[in-house]
Amino acid sequence: MVNKFPELFKPFKINNLEIKNRIVMAPMLPNGRLDPNKNLTDETIAYYEERAKGGAGLIIVGASFPNAGLEIADFTKSPETDPNTFLFQTRKLVEAVHRYGCKLFFQIQLGTGRNAVSQFYETQPIAPSPVSNRYDPNIICRELTTEEVYKLIDSVVSLTALAQMAGCDGVNINGVKGGYLGDQFAIDAFNHRTDEFGGDLDGKIRVMTKIIEGVRKVCGPNFPVTTRLGTKSHMKAERVGALPGEEYKEFGRDMEESLEIGKKLQAAGFDGIVFGTGTYDSVYWLYPPMYMPDGCYIEEASKLAEVLDIPVICPGKLSDPYLAEKALEEGKIDAICMGRQLVADPYWPIKVKTGKLDEIRPCLYCNNGCLARVLGGMPMACAVNADLFAEREQYAKYAKVDTPKKIAIIGGGVAGLEAARVAAIRGHNVTVYEKEDHLGGLMIPGEVPEFKKNDRQLLAWYKLQMEKLGVNIKLNTEITPELIDSLDADDIIVATGSTPRMLDVPGANGDNVLTAADALTGKKKLSKSVVVIGGGQVGCETAIWLKDQGYEVSIIEAKDSLIAATAEPIAQANRDMLLELLIYKKIPTYTSAKVKAIESDKVVFETNNEEKSIPCTSVVVSIGYVANNDLYRKIDAVTAKPVWLIGDAKQPGTIMSSIRDASAVAAIL
Repeated sequence: MVNKFPELFKPFKINNLEIKNRIVMAPMLPNGRLDPNKNLTDETIAYYEERAKGGAGLIIVGASFPNAGLEIADFTKSPETDPNTFLFQTRKLVEAVHRYGCKLFFQIQLGTGRNAVSQFYETQPIAPSPVSNRYDPNIICRELTTEEVYKLIDSVVSLTALAQMAGCDGVNINGVKGGYLGDQFAIDAFNHRTDEFGGDLDGKIRVMTKIIEGVRKVCGPNFPVTTRLGTKSHMKAERVGALPGEEYKEFGRDMEESLEIGKKLQAAGFDGIVFGTGTYDSVYWLYPPMYMPDGCYIEEASKLAEVLDIPVICPGKLSDPYLAEKALEEGKIDAICMGRQLVADPYWPIKVKTGKLDEIRPCLYCNNGCLARVLGGMPMACAVNADLFAEREQYAKYAKVDTPKKIAIIGGGVAGLEAARVAAIRGHNVTVYEKEDHLGGLMIPGEVPEFKKNDRQLLAWYKLQMEKLGVNIKLNTEITPELIDSLDADDIIVATGSTPRMLDVPGANGDNVLTAADALTGKKKLSKSVVVIGGGQVGCETAIWLKDQGYEVSIIEAKDSLIAATAEPIAQANRDMLLELLIYKKIPTYTSAKVKAIESDKVVFETNNEEKSIPCTSVVVSIGYVANNDLYRKIDAVTAKPVWLIGDAKQPGTIMSSIRDASAVAAIL
């Protein structure tokens, strides 16, 4: 078999260290999976080991804070507070990943600075200068003293030396990127200092040049030290990002200045750049959601690669191997960096090299399990990989059962398919009954917009798994309580999903009213002017898609804000980008608006005790979903067999909640 991706699997060097391929795992912070002193647990070691086993050339373990004591929060504790455990556990990890020819870098985070969410911190947020906090403009950050800056530098050097002692192959210092503390020193808007760490460009990056100077003295010239650098802040103002392709005046740091910084960091002694762009003010550049184009960093990273002689490692939605290979072949970047895709499928490298692309479980770039949970102070998870952080346990979970059962699964949506997959792996005889002529459930309308193409890939992946595992699929088969005994099943899993919630107002049943699913699939015709009732994530996504199709679109939302908080919060990156896309695409929105009636040519609503109307000839209702569990109740009442309710049929939620629920139930059968 010919390797179709030779550039991806070509070795490269950082300093004198050879990396076996050009696939680097990004420093995904395993929030909630470390010990109280922020050291690796056996759980996190297994997590990283699985990615090494899957074929990554380099893993960057992220991210630890130095022991400077300037920002005090639970997650800023430094592993230096318990160095013996750090050394013991990190050496175990190094040994584990080295078994598979993978190298390991340890990431050090200088600090969060003005990005601190005050509720998580015991101390006042800090910054290079007294600027406003990113999340609360009423909070003014405390300016670091010159002595404190030197304390920070010394702490980073000390932690780097500890990482070297633990056997790490190198370190990555999260420096001039992402709007974090190191980046704030390098942005004029946040650094007004008059000491040696302010003023000209050399002063603004002196924190970083002093760090590499100190590291070289302690760790020697041959220990690989990389840093992070972005080329643009993508800010129109504080707390206001700039969308791809949008014309704007850069509030933060621009390309020209960033290229100069790159040259200075190289001259100072850094061995490589792990690229990254944007800030928390433009958070969708930091953590590109599904709405961002694939390979969204390549062109900016290539500008940096043109002026540097050290490797530029590029992340940014590069899970398409053809796109990654092309960027490497053209010399635009030196290696790729991926986090979320390797979380979703740790075996992406091996599957790419062996040509098994259709077996890759795709990342959805939904940010629900990783980003939303981490920034919300919850343990990291993954929307599509229910086994994340149970890498060793999964082998027991998927062990063949001694006595196979006959499992009947009613419903072929994502929950039903995940349950079928796990049950079949365990050796059960599985049959999926689906009343429609296709699998997928609500994934079918959900995957229509181009930015949901990874949802389509996920469904294709599930269909392949059903075929490989020998799951019996019966389409166009509606199951009733009367048919249960005829199924000849030992256990019954009901995964009938949910149905759209509808309005109870005059005109809600009119011919001009349809659901978001009907609109997306073309089940009903739309006229030129459309009002979307419901400003949640689905409603906003549908409105944007309709606008792109050429329709005149408005949104009405009953709550006082769009994409309001839910039990499963949408990631900040996704939310911010959706809201800014609505503005950019000039989609009118009305909040705190209660719909009173739907007529043939308008929607009547009330807001601020005033009745208003919007002219339109089509209305799309997107106000949530209702669990479709009537069949479960009827079946459970007439049979003595075990009946399990999973997914949206139990509680409408996200793809992540459905997959995790289905996987857990199927694993105990």
